[in-house]
Amino acid sequence: MTKKAGSKRKHSFITSFALRIKGFPAKAVFFFFPEINWKRAGWSALHAAWLIAVTLLWLGYVNVMDGFGFMNDHMNMKAFVNDVILRKPPPPDVAEDYLLLNTSRNNAVVPLDNDNTINTVITDRRLLAEKLMILDQNADQISYVICDVFFEFPSDDPQADSLLQEVILSLSAKNKFTMAAYFNDREEELLMPVFEGNSGLSQYRSSYLNEQFLKYTFILYGGKHQMPLQAFESVSRKEMKRKKLWFIPFYTIDGRWALNTVIPEFRYKQSDLVEGLNYIHLGLFEDYFIRDGQVVIIGDFEGVYDLHQTITAFASGPIVLLNVFEALMNGDNIISLSYLLLLFVVFFYVTYHSFFYKREIVPGQTRFQRVVAFIKGKWNYFVLLGLVYVSMVFFSHYIHILILLSYFGLIETAEAIINRRQQSQ
Repeated sequence: MTKKAGSKRKHSFITSFALRIKGFPAKAVFFFFPEINWKRAGWSALHAAWLIAVTLLWLGYVNVMDGFGFMNDHMNMKAFVNDVILRKPPPPDVAEDYLLLNTSRNNAVVPLDNDNTINTVITDRRLLAEKLMILDQNADQISYVICDVFFEFPSDDPQADSLLQEVILSLSAKNKFTMAAYFNDREEELLMPVFEGNSGLSQYRSSYLNEQFLKYTFILYGGKHQMPLQAFESVSRKEMKRKKLWFIPFYTIDGRWALNTVIPEFRYKQSDLVEGLNYIHLGLFEDYFIRDGQVVIIGDFEGVYDLHQTITAFASGPIVLLNVFEALMNGDNIISLSYLLLLFVVFFYVTYHSFFYKREIVPGQTRFQRVVAFIKGKWNYFVLLGLVYVSMVFFSHYIHILILLSYFGLIETAEAIINRRQQSQ
């Protein structure tokens, strides 16, 4: 064999291999989308874009009939996948990143008088002022202080209120503090704390027809920020902005598309907290408990006066805030390009096989063949179910599977009715 002949054979092999590689994408397209053409592809793409819009609008704006029990099952499945299949390590000990100060047992009483018709229990303001002073003196070590206490009216100790006001102003000036405010929906009135200083909303909006806490909205009532968002913006140096596309508002964080409403994952549960290990009582707090970079959360961690039913179990208000802050720090509300691509591919596939190509299913004789026939006939629904769990486990976006199944189920029902009428004519 001459060198020239060997070179020709080598060239022929490379050319053949290149042609096979070049032809593979086309073969793959026709394998997954038989009989596809530009018209069908265009309509499938438009419908996929429509479904992406509906999905994101539902995720970020709709608080109606979210299926509380169904979401509980979702969370259990996610925990199973993470722990058993993916073997993800548990989150670090909460004390590494957070200093949790419990106010449940550090209370004072405002006695009844002309303004107060009953004895009112409030957080011990003098004690709180003393502990905030310690944090203020170590402000260069801590990242932020979320004080989940609503100072609705003055205490019975004006001197204690004066001390508390002074330290709140000091921490607020350093951009290291926020306290709770409240918006009265019925009166449409913002109720501010009696102290001056930085404040943010501390409100949990239950979904319609659900009394339990499920979704959390970061910016409410025309631009008012919730406390975890304020802490996130201060710690991360990123800002969540509200913008508009025509009449539809949308949100961005550091230039990336973000959801304003999420179902927060509970990385830390009420059952994880152990007195003296994960949280300490306000009265026992001293400066030697502080670790560099901790976010300090002050509130009723035992849920004596502030308890909510969530999709995991009962949780105190500060635990909810802790997990919402964790969701922001982990980017759970960010809509990435990879997530949009995933939605488009799945919705394109399901659309095409719902409207333009349906495999002919021959009913089987054996039980196994009947099962196979059923799976082939309902394959689109299994693809959608897979999308829901991939979205939940890997992207922390909780798509409502019942809405998707109902949508395509209605389409399938309408198509069956039309076919019957055409056959009967």
